[in-house]
Amino acid sequence: MIRKIIYGVYAILGMMTMAACSGQSDASEISLEKMHGFPTENTGFLKGVSALYAGVIEGNLLIAGGCNFPDIPVADGGKKAYYRDIYIAPLSNDTAFEWKKIGQLPQAAAYGVTISTEKGLICVGGTTATHSLSDVFLLSLQKDTLKRDTLPSLPVTMDNMAGALVGHSLYIVGGNVNGIPSSAMYMLDLSDLSGGWKRETDIPGEPRVQSVCVAQDGKLYVWGGFAPAVEGHQASLSVDGYMYSPETKEWSSVATPYDAEGNEISLGGGMGTSFGEGMILCAGGVDKDIFLKALQGIYAGKEYLSHPVEWYRFNRNLLLYHPQTDKWTTLGEYEQGARAGAVIVSQDGFHYIINGELKPGIRTNEINRIKEKRR
Repeated sequence: MIRKIIYGVYAILGMMTMAACSGQSDASEISLEKMHGFPTENTGFLKGVSALYAGVIEGNLLIAGGCNFPDIPVADGGKKAYYRDIYIAPLSNDTAFEWKKIGQLPQAAAYGVTISTEKGLICVGGTTATHSLSDVFLLSLQKDTLKRDTLPSLPVTMDNMAGALVGHSLYIVGGNVNGIPSSAMYMLDLSDLSGGWKRETDIPGEPRVQSVCVAQDGKLYVWGGFAPAVEGHQASLSVDGYMYSPETKEWSSVATPYDAEGNEISLGGGMGTSFGEGMILCAGGVDKDIFLKALQGIYAGKEYLSHPVEWYRFNRNLLLYHPQTDKWTTLGEYEQGARAGAVIVSQDGFHYIINGELKPGIRTNEINRIKEKRR
């Protein structure tokens, strides 16, 4: 029953997948380009998805899975579709993609975590249309053929979580654990797979579904997240952030994201990645006030889902976190970053924002590329 309540909330809402901000703008550090080309053989997938699996493999961008409402909008009672096809496209300085289908996921799924490693892409957990997953596997390319190797399964099912790699340690945080919103963290030592997954120190605070997690300089950073009300616990939305030290196994508070006017920003449903010289780039996420009211049932049903895109106020700020000073600065506001459930993939100074929601239930098939301007 708990799981039905949680996923019922997600369906109704069309879910996706600094002490203070200095106000300084670093907009001159980037350029933003719209990419062209998207897989066309599946008309449902062509409409764009959220919460897909994605990463770079042997110089190719790989995308797989994801979900959307391809036929009838969620506001009109449409059914969410999940996908399993895997596509790759060579990466270059060009803004055009040439996609090729190269395989399929074990089952149609979304809302997992993808981790890039030297050996390939590790896909962790997620959910199908009917159940959450504990599966973990490695995707690699061998002479243009996709290979899938099974890795130790999670000790629980997990979806809508976040994760990152610190050295040989793969960390997965928050999300739904066995169908219940959680602040738990699990770690797999990739140099000792026989040891399996280990439970690590929970993230402080409320459960964190769809938080942002980025590894930087041997530390793990987490911001945002939310949780619907279950079993008497009130709905919650977090904007604060924490840093985890693998050496001490302790969390410590870090600066909350702010925009240039000093307003707190929710990164729940957003994305993050390493950027430049030791910084972290964060983008997207739901509006903290509007989305919390939706979680609380103040905004609900077709009326909530039927507003224009601008009403939902998804985060348009491209934000830079500076770990050495614990400060946030902004790269400016960009409509292309105002997504929930999008995925960001980085390679050689390029950062690809892939699909995601424009508003609850409405996806885009756009891929936009942020290019760092080297100093």
